[in-house]
Order: sequence, then structure tokens, then C-alpha cells
Amino acid sequence: MRLFLVSDKVDPVIGMRLAGVEGVCLREPEKLDAALRQAAGNEDVGVVLYTAGVREACPETVAQLQRQNRPLLLEIPDGESEAGTSGSITEYIQEAVGIRL
Repeated sequence: MRLFLVSDKVDPVIGMRLAGVEGVCLREPEKLDAALRQAAGNEDVGVVLYTAGVREACPETVAQLQRQNRPLLLEIPDGESEAGTSGSITEYIQEAVGIRL
């Protein structure tokens, strides 16, 4: 199972790449939407991470993909939109799934 990040800002993509997580940084809503759908359709990807800007640009797609059983969609802070929020990816996954890893 792989993780994949879709972001509208470059900093989260760089940080996740340092941790071994692939991702894309796109600005246009159409391209963000396509990237989300492509990542969700990839059988190797079990968790699709996205930033708040992606949710704001593609709310319908995010809502639709969250209703599916697979993959897990998880919003992560991008350093700007989520000011005041702190935590690790593990904490976000634990909150989303409801189990401790």
C-alpha cells in the first residue's frame, strides 16, 4: 500500500517526498480533480493525502471519493491554511480510521 499526496502548494510535496511519499503540486482545479481521481483509481495507492486548498478547489470530488471504501482520503495541513493545527501523519490516520497504528 502506498500513500500519494495531491497538493496546491509545493512545500507539502517536498516534505512528503523527503519521507518517501510521492505527490503532485498543481494549481488548476481541473488538474487537481484529475489527479485526485487518478490517485484514487490506482490499485497500489491505499491512502490519498490532500491539502485544504485541494478540498476548497474540488469539494465535490473529495466528498465523492470519501464515500468510497477505498482508498482512504485524508486531509493534511499545508502550513498555511491550517494555521494552529499540529500533528503527525500517524495521528491524522488514527483519527480518520479510528484505530491506533
